[in-house]
Amino acid sequence: MKKTIITHPGKAHFDEFLALSLILASYPETEFDVFRKEPEEAELDDPEIWVVDVGGRHEPEMKNFDHHQDLTILASFCIVGDYLGLSETMKIKPWWDFKEKMDRLGPIRVSRLMGVEDLEPAYSPLESWIVKWFEDDPNSVTPIMRKFGIEIINEAKELKASFDFWASCERKVIKGKEVIIGLTDDSTGMDAYWKTIDGQKAAACISWDSRGNGWKLYRFGDFPGVNFSKIEKHPSVKFAHKGGFVAKTYEKLPVDQILALVELSF
Repeated sequence: MKKTIITHPGKAHFDEFLALSLILASYPETEFDVFRKEPEEAELDDPEIWVVDVGGRHEPEMKNFDHHQDLTILASFCIVGDYLGLSETMKIKPWWDFKEKMDRLGPIRVSRLMGVEDLEPAYSPLESWIVKWFEDDPNSVTPIMRKFGIEIINEAKELKASFDFWASCERKVIKGKEVIIGLTDDSTGMDAYWKTIDGQKAAACISWDSRGNGWKLYRFGDFPGVNFSKIEKHPSVKFAHKGGFVAKTYEKLPVDQILALVELSF
């Protein structure tokens, strides 16, 4: 038996598109009919019917997920994400908070919060196209929405796992600068994790080279006083970028020897 999702008529937005994508992804074996209309009272009172971004009620236990009646309630994809137990994972993606503010506060207020004059250049034509498709014929696009939902949930889970890995890595302090030691050749999430560090940030990271048999020495951001081009002539160094942000060794030398190379770069 198909389940029903109701969302508002008229112009569609990324908010309800994403909310529905999360629902579809969370129930991969369930068929849904999507209706873009104003809900009736009986539909709002039926806990088997999902009512999203319309209806004037925020009642998760009844599957009613509107936020327009109260500016303090987060966008519909967030309150749906809370209900599905996904928000804590999804919040690791920077776009989650940005999209929430865009829907609830609008682009003018968000641009002011971000200190930019105009967010128009950041708009995605692909997003506009697929949301318009959803607006015109919602049930024809639900298979793609489900795949999209599954993909972004998996991406967030993988990023969360990478954050946990980098947070667990050993650290060494060299000349007052912290170096992360990552015993992996997968640098996924490394830079994103670094941006979340509160207070004094690490200056550099050493990890295994994904393209070779040695180490990769990497500078975070444009951290002052870190220049790996200083070691380009060292016999252990296979490559050092002239910009100073990365270097690689021929072999996986002992950690103490790699840290000695790092020290020469500080």
